[in-house]
Amino acid sequence: MKTQARLLSLALLALAAACSSKGDDKEDAGTVAVVDVCNSREEALTLDECELKPGETLERFLAKEGPQREGDQDWYRIVLPANTTARTLLNLNGVYVASSTAVQLSLTVLETLPDGKEAALAKKDDKHGQGAPKPVDMVLPLRADLAGKTLLVLVQDSPDVVSQPKFDARSPYRLTARITENPDTNEPNDAMAAATPVALTSAGGGLTGTATGYLATDNDVDRFTFDVPQGKVLYVGLTAPDQGFVPNWRLSYQLLRPGFLVKEEKEDEDQVRPSVRPGVLATARKVKEAKYGGKWMLVVRGYRGISDRDTASGDIQQAYQVDVRVLDEADAQDSRVVDGVVVGNDKVADALARGLTAPAQDLATTIPSGATTTFTGRLGYIGDEDWYEVRLPATAAPTRLHYHLVPKSEGGRFPPLPDIPDRQVLVFTLVSKGATIEDWRTACVNDSTECPKGYGENPDIAPLVQDYCRRTDLPAPMCLHSLREEVSENPRFVNLSNFRGVIPVPVFTGEKRYLFNVQDNGVGWADDKDYDLVVTWREEDADEQGRYSGGVEQVVTKAMASTTAFPAPPDTAEYSVSGRLSHGYGRLRSGDDRVNGRGVRGPMDYDAVPSDVDSYLFTLPAVPAPEDRAWLVQWEVAKSPDGGTAHGLALDLTFCDGDAPATPDAGIENCAVVRAGSRNQGLTLGYRSDALRAWHTPAGASASTLQPLYTLEERPNSTVVTLAPYACGCLEGRFVRGGKMRVDVSASERNSYEQVGYTLRTGYADYPQSYTRDGGVTTQCPGPADAGTDPDGGVAPLSGGCVFTRQP
Repeated sequence: MKTQARLLSLALLALAAACSSKGDDKEDAGTVAVVDVCNSREEALTLDECELKPGETLERFLAKEGPQREGDQDWYRIVLPANTTARTLLNLNGVYVASSTAVQLSLTVLETLPDGKEAALAKKDDKHGQGAPKPVDMVLPLRADLAGKTLLVLVQDSPDVVSQPKFDARSPYRLTARITENPDTNEPNDAMAAATPVALTSAGGGLTGTATGYLATDNDVDRFTFDVPQGKVLYVGLTAPDQGFVPNWRLSYQLLRPGFLVKEEKEDEDQVRPSVRPGVLATARKVKEAKYGGKWMLVVRGYRGISDRDTASGDIQQAYQVDVRVLDEADAQDSRVVDGVVVGNDKVADALARGLTAPAQDLATTIPSGATTTFTGRLGYIGDEDWYEVRLPATAAPTRLHYHLVPKSEGGRFPPLPDIPDRQVLVFTLVSKGATIEDWRTACVNDSTECPKGYGENPDIAPLVQDYCRRTDLPAPMCLHSLREEVSENPRFVNLSNFRGVIPVPVFTGEKRYLFNVQDNGVGWADDKDYDLVVTWREEDADEQGRYSGGVEQVVTKAMASTTAFPAPPDTAEYSVSGRLSHGYGRLRSGDDRVNGRGVRGPMDYDAVPSDVDSYLFTLPAVPAPEDRAWLVQWEVAKSPDGGTAHGLALDLTFCDGDAPATPDAGIENCAVVRAGSRNQGLTLGYRSDALRAWHTPAGASASTLQPLYTLEERPNSTVVTLAPYACGCLEGRFVRGGKMRVDVSASERNSYEQVGYTLRTGYADYPQSYTRDGGVTTQCPGPADAGTDPDGGVAPLSGGCVFTRQP
């Protein structure tokens, strides 16, 4: 058959196949037989139809003529232009346009050696398996000695089982070649010795330089060098602008220290996340050691996977930019000179120390200079840690230490690094209780007087706290008192709004030292912007100081008085106790509250002392049987000066069972302690607005019969919460016989560290009292003669009267 006839048949067949192909390796009955051409090296070099001309697309089938269809190989020639140089690129693209095909297309480019044999310049396969076929695209750098010569292209199947090649007699593949110049004017710069120098010029208080490149060929590597003296901060930014498509490669880099011609030492490396555009990478490093001052190298390439075996395909359309800045250290604390040596403040031992002379008065608005200090620093490079120390003289009264980290706009000589901001503030004391350092570590882990622990709402923090106690790379075991962590994804905590705290300082002799550490937790972020760390020492409030005796806060004892008022006790001193909750984050209702942004702290924040607690021991009356008494409870919390609510209250209850033997070490003398209810849950009162089951609610009661257990009233200067009549608040007879009840008052849902006062009012009355159900029906709480209501969940039956500790 003549060439023209063969090509005409091939064209007709391609048209028919393109209209009906489903891409498998089976033929439809009645289709035109495949015409197979360009089956050998010799045909590729001699036949016109086997020349692959730049810019023209061929459509052919990978199938043999006759009954034996598999095992076809198609050969083509490419004649290179006479002006081919080392900057000339060959872009070869092969693709199946059908949605499926059994062929896994393979392209190989070969050159003819002087001995007449072929050597592969490049090879690439589409291993799509059962998925849709993908383009096979390669960009191949040529050489000047190939000018005018002929290359061969071999097209074949790349089967998963070598002995079982596939074919496709219904779907053609398309093959296109393009010859172009490398758009990267820095090429060749793949080799160490051929790196492109980045010229640095003075600008903005430092040296800056830029470069542009392309990863134009498969597994292309571009190298750049620049000089960085000791003591300077080096910023390197790498950007692949968004052009509306995902590049063939994932941008990656390595930053090599000086001496790379002898030994490659990586200072840093990173890669763009999959399918992300624009691609932005950056790093900032400080050259601290003299041996690292000199010529640094930036290596830019496409990411090839963890094993470095994947192919990073070239892309002649996607450029990238390099931004190099060599800057002075702008953090005055990080360039401190001690005894002629630059020490900075990156280590605990080099912490910048300042002393405070005396605490400010509790509510003073003007703070004396001796009671406060402000440290100004910046996170100017990856791994930058700023350590500060505050020293306090001995005090005979309890005090508290306030701290607040405030980000500022000064600085920012380079864009914030693209990693997720994850700043932290940590507050420590050093523990040295005992004769040996092992004793110190043991005291740090186990002695709460030396190192208090607050794992209640964040038990996952325990390993971190204990690790600081046990670490051997620190000058002494370090007790973590407070931790604040950036929560960039939660709008409640934008601009580091959770980066403040209050630390209770007990009475001490000698000098007490608190260490503050500001850092990025992920050690992959910096912004080169100033921040202020403000630390203020204050007296404890008068309420706290009045309770303090013998080194501990004392319990306030008060007799509970009777009243005929209901449901709220009278607002008089006989029924009231007052105080202020000066430190701690308070309590939240559930574990999800912190994640959802409730409260004053972030989800991962920590305080060793969770909340200031004021304790009251009420003595209960001796009354004749039946001793059950109604219990009236109300609390009032003052509002902040701006009218906001600083916190609510939570009341933890401890009763004494007069019908049981005393509990050893109960904390209350001669008391059989009861701190949990019938379901072994703590006995705690705290405001909730939703309708709930009361202790007396029958098991089968519908939701429509439930009511709130508390009422809330917003007054101009305070918020008042009262235990509702529906709650049937009462003192069980056994507790009245026990004679004592302890109430521990703590803050709940704290929204600010503003200091506000509270008043707790409580008293007792005759029992039972009554409440009003929906519809206006007056109902009496269960009386001593009642049979009780049916409990649910396996709770023991009621025997009549008050069973306030029943948890339905």
